[in-house]
Amino acid sequence: MTYDEPVARVAILDVDGTMHPRSIGLALLDEMGRRGLGRPDAIAAVMAAVAELRAGSIDFPEMVARSTAAYAAALAGAEQAALEALARETWPALRRELFAFVRPLIARLTEAGVVPYIVSSSPHEIVALLAADLGVTDCDGSRFAVEGGRYTGECRSMPGARGGKLTLLRQFAAARGAALSRSLALGNGPGDVEVLAAVGRPLVFEAGQPLSAIARSNNWPQVDRINVLDHVALALAA
Repeated sequence: MTYDEPVARVAILDVDGTMHPRSIGLALLDEMGRRGLGRPDAIAAVMAAVAELRAGSIDFPEMVARSTAAYAAALAGAEQAALEALARETWPALRRELFAFVRPLIARLTEAGVVPYIVSSSPHEIVALLAADLGVTDCDGSRFAVEGGRYTGECRSMPGARGGKLTLLRQFAAARGAALSRSLALGNGPGDVEVLAAVGRPLVFEAGQPLSAIARSNNWPQVDRINVLDHVALALAA
């Protein structure tokens, strides 16, 4: 190792299905529908795209494209302050469902000097609440364009799109002088493959068959909610 080699480490952490058993973005969308915030037809279109992915009718990139466009359309014209308020009302129930390992995970990373970075395709308005609850400073979610305090119906940034999380991770690591070869990634879905491949310590969490097969072919450790902290300890010691 040379003296100018980066030695800092970061850990990019997925949310939906990884830190939380559900999609917190879809939970927020459910509440939008119940409260009459947003276009009902666009809300239904988001849910339909997700259902088609689960049924195997469409692939992951198409689901991301369709659900992102529909989520943006659902928000068009709504006040950002109204969504932020709804997110604050929704989060207390969601926080109780976080996997038990999540808070110890953040504590272990912090104690080891590894900077946690929470990144999700769920809206930043709800992801930021999760991060703040965990004491994590750095996070990103999908960001929808706002003008004059109202959503325009466009999406500015979608981490789940091809290259989305990887670009964010590279920027985050570079800003902190961190070496990706020594950094960690924890994720459970197709949108995490690029960051899992980019880091030296990938951890695949309770993945479905497609990602599980990729993990096996790359010799990436596959973990679950019971043993994930043990695998994190091994990754930190490596």
